[in-house]
Amino acid sequence: MLKLLTPIAAMAIAAAPALADPAQRVWTQEQDQLIQVDSADAGKDPNFKSLVRIIKAEGGDYPTIQLSCQITTSGYKALNFSVQLDPENTYEDDADRSPRFHHISGIMKVRDEKFPDRYAFHAKSTKLIPLSREVPSRIYNSVVRGDQVQLKVQGKQRNLALPAKNDVFIAFAKFCPVTNGGKFDVSVFETLKGMELSPNL
Repeated sequence: MLKLLTPIAAMAIAAAPALADPAQRVWTQEQDQLIQVDSADAGKDPNFKSLVRIIKAEGGDYPTIQLSCQITTSGYKALNFSVQLDPENTYEDDADRSPRFHHISGIMKVRDEKFPDRYAFHAKSTKLIPLSREVPSRIYNSVVRGDQVQLKVQGKQRNLALPAKNDVFIAFAKFCPVTNGGKFDVSVFETLKGMELSPNL
């Protein structure tokens, strides 16, 4: 398992020069997603609540990058990563209710080291989601260190153009229990309003 770096501790690490124009690529935070999933039995408390915080990097004709942190009241926590290869793709504007993915192979290159991985690929949106839990951590650490990262899929190599750390990224790292050492204020589930899903989802 990869060890996650902290943005503050990594300030002493010399950052490699970025391939993308920093003015075109910055981390921005999306709206939080709070989902309540209820059982089919009327009158019972939700089976669990799930909170997803998302930060995104887009622009400059490079793939759109997304990091997200998911926390549930049942104790599950995860750092997730996805990449949309075509930044101009508009599939999300009218997405299918049941998207279909298939698996493809890819090679990620970080600091001249190559990592072969399998990805779930959604052709209509050109979105890739790694099957390995190590990939999100690898991306997170690359941002902290300022690494250049490239991804080769379907015979084409793309520069992911990860932006440098900014206030949005640092706030995300401090919020997520996967990257902050396990700290999380569960009261956030009560203060945020979410979308209720039922039954048995």
